[in-house]
Amino acid sequence: MVMDRKFNGKLVITGKIKAVTGLHIGAQREVGEIGGIDNPVIRDPVTGLPYIPGSSLKGRLRSLFEILTNSKLDEWKEKYIGLKGYSPGSCREEGRENCGKFFNKRINNGWIHVCPDYQKAYNCPVCRLFGASGNDSNFPSRLIVRDAFLTEEWKRKWEEGQEITEAKIEVGIDRVTSQANPRTNERVVAGTEFNFEIIYTVEDISHWEDDVKNLLTAMALLEDSYLGGSGSRGYGKVKFFFENIEFRKADYYRTGDPRDIIKIPAVNKSVREILSEFGDLFSEVKAKLGAE
Repeated sequence: MVMDRKFNGKLVITGKIKAVTGLHIGAQREVGEIGGIDNPVIRDPVTGLPYIPGSSLKGRLRSLFEILTNSKLDEWKEKYIGLKGYSPGSCREEGRENCGKFFNKRINNGWIHVCPDYQKAYNCPVCRLFGASGNDSNFPSRLIVRDAFLTEEWKRKWEEGQEITEAKIEVGIDRVTSQANPRTNERVVAGTEFNFEIIYTVEDISHWEDDVKNLLTAMALLEDSYLGGSGSRGYGKVKFFFENIEFRKADYYRTGDPRDIIKIPAVNKSVREILSEFGDLFSEVKAKLGAE
């Protein structure tokens, strides 16, 4: 399939991510540090403040949506023809990539889903949204997920001396020797808020509604899962708070005319509220874009 990319505008989503429980997204420990934190959080090298890398947020959203797609594979094959030819499960058992199972590409010690060519990716709910680096061609992601930095309120709290990270000591027990193995994890304290920005590029007007609903579904899944490490031990519960969603028409990037921006009334709405009210909230965007 010849690449025929189009540009019909961008949907810009901004808001806050709140760490409902302590959050740990790790960084490499300083070499030579003795008696310090075993697992520090990642920090902005300029300010020294913790942040959420866009790659971590996007990767977690993709991972959760991949699991959902694997579970819905047979049900979704008629709607997303790029899923045809896959069966649920992982190629781990086969020991080779692209064995016909949905999780078909080895990454480190795990398996993810990546369509092997442009045409399959174009018709796959995962790859056309999050991107794919296949064997024959790449399918660029339609999503941009920015790094999420502390809100101004939480920067001010830090400047006033409030601690925004904590050291949590955990003890692992060797099941064979019963020997204790204490370690110290650093995590961002519960309640901390970060600004997030996610941008979706509208390429195919027959895809945008499904793509955006799938993105929101992934965000809803994340709220009931975890972000970062040690999620099974209570870390990483987060919640999204929307502040602004706007559709910027293609002409806006030529003229800068604010009349080429459609505002979606999403302030203080939850992910699930936006999903349930999608038709009404995005009615003006739907009227503008229509569908092929």
